[in-house]
Amino acid sequence: MANTKQIRTKIKSVKNLQKIIKALEIVSTVKLQKLKGVIGSYRAFMESFLEVLKEVRKEVNIFDFDEKTWNPNGRRLLIVVTSDRGLCGAINSRIFKRMEKNYGNAKDNVDIFVVGKRGLEYFVRNGRNVVGSAMISDKVFLREVKPISVFIRQALEEKKYAKIKIYFNFFKNTMIQMSTRFKLYPLDEESFETFLQNTGLEVDLLESIEKKYLMVEPDIETFKFDFLQVLIRNIIYSAVLNNKTSEHAARMLAMKNAKDNSLAVLNQLNLLYNKTRQAKITQEISEIVSAKVAIE
Repeated sequence: MANTKQIRTKIKSVKNLQKIIKALEIVSTVKLQKLKGVIGSYRAFMESFLEVLKEVRKEVNIFDFDEKTWNPNGRRLLIVVTSDRGLCGAINSRIFKRMEKNYGNAKDNVDIFVVGKRGLEYFVRNGRNVVGSAMISDKVFLREVKPISVFIRQALEEKKYAKIKIYFNFFKNTMIQMSTRFKLYPLDEESFETFLQNTGLEVDLLESIEKKYLMVEPDIETFKFDFLQVLIRNIIYSAVLNNKTSEHAARMLAMKNAKDNSLAVLNQLNLLYNKTRQAKITQEISEIVSAKVAIE
C-alpha cells in the first residue's frame, strides 16, 4: 500500500490538472459561442447570396460544365479539413477513417490539400501526396481560405483534376458533429442542394423560374467560371467554419468529461488517503499497546 506522502502528491497533481482542464473548457466554451455567432452571420450572408444566384439563374446555368473535355478517370483532389490542436475527441480520426475507406487503395491517383496541422502530420507520416496546406485561425476569416480557392481555380484552369471533394466535420449542434464529404467539382445542382440542406438554408431559392434578359460581361463562359469560383469559395469557407466550430464543441465536451473523470479519481485518492492514514494510526496504537503489555 502506498504511503500517505505519495497519495498526497497524487492528489495535488490531480488538483493541478483540474485547473488546466477547467481553463481549457472555459476557453473552448467562449470560442464556441463566438463561432456560433459567426455561423449565424454566414447564414444571413448566404441567404442574400442565394437571392443573387436566383437572379443569375434566370439567364445562366452555372451548374453546367464541359463534359467533352472532362476526363472522369483523371486524378482526384481531396481537401481535408482538420484541427490544429488535439484534445478534441475523435473529430480528426473520423475524417481520416472516412477518407481512407474511400481512397485508401488509391494513393497514386489522389492529391491532398490539407487544412490544419493534425491532418498535415497524419498524411505526411502515411506517405500521401500532399500538394498544399493551409492554417486557419480560431476566428475563421474569409481571406484565410483564399489559398485553397486560388489552388482550385488554377487546377480547374489547367483541367488537372476529374473530381474535387472536401472532407470536414459538420456542426449540427454542441453534442453532435458529423464527418461530411461534399463534391466541389463537377458541382451540380443536386450536390449544391445537399449543401444547402446541411446548412439549413431554403432549397427552393434554386427552383427554376421564368428567364429574362441579363447583361453579362465580358462573356457567358468567363462569367460562369468566375461565379462558380465564388460559389466554391463560400462552400469551402462554410466547411472550414463548421469544422472549427465542431473542434471547439468537441474540445469543450472532452474537457467536461475529463473534469468529471478527474473528480472521480480525486474522490478515490481521498478515500485511499483516509484508509491509509487510519491503518497507520491503528498500527501505531497496536504497537504501543503491545509494548505496554510486554513491559508489564
